[in-house]
Amino acid sequence: MDLTVLFATLALLLLFCAVIIIVFIANRRHINQQMKIARLEADYEKELRIAEHEVQERVMANVARELHDNLGQRLTVLKMHVERHKIIHKDLKEEIEPITADIDTTIGELRQISRSLNSDFLEKGGIMAAMQDEIERIRQLNSYVIHFTASDEPVLEKDQRVMMFRIFQETLNNILKHANGKNIYILLQGGERFMLEVRDDGKGFDVATQMTTGNGAGLNNMIRRAAIANIKGTIESEVGKGTVCRFTQV
Repeated sequence: MDLTVLFATLALLLLFCAVIIIVFIANRRHINQQMKIARLEADYEKELRIAEHEVQERVMANVARELHDNLGQRLTVLKMHVERHKIIHKDLKEEIEPITADIDTTIGELRQISRSLNSDFLEKGGIMAAMQDEIERIRQLNSYVIHFTASDEPVLEKDQRVMMFRIFQETLNNILKHANGKNIYILLQGGERFMLEVRDDGKGFDVATQMTTGNGAGLNNMIRRAAIANIKGTIESEVGKGTVCRFTQV
């Protein structure tokens, strides 16, 4: 009788152990499957972002060429007509002169916009020169005082340069639209360890609230796009104390 109870107990223990092992294996497989799905989703999102970025760059390049080749030529022709009238109507030269100046200013602004839209100039002059051009364009708006500090030219891959320059443009645009401040402080660290910091003295915002609502979609998207280029993005802000956007090479 004792042997029967002993064998029955052992059998139950073995059965219990077998159930535990089966559950453990099942959970392990479930976890591995979930991790695999998560990796696939992350890879898919990354590929989607890259494709979106490439399409955006092609569209912007086309717009840049259209601005330069079409509108630029039209403005040049218009300037030639104005100059011709200055020669014919010498008595109206002083009245016509401001028109020529406005056309020259418009042509210059158009060239700056065209350059900023076309990423090819990043290959020629580098991201530091491109940022300086963008800063000069913003300075002409007389909305902010911009303080720019840079060391060496950053060592970045082409895709990283393009991605970071677009994010830099977006960061400045966000400040112009929302910050309502007076100063923008830009720090660019070059060499092998890239770091870009853009800080304003505007009204600031609650980061946690902003990033978890629909209003923070643009900021979240900016950080995800930076991550695609192996750049870590962080945003620090406090109501009434401005905002700091920082991007560091991983």
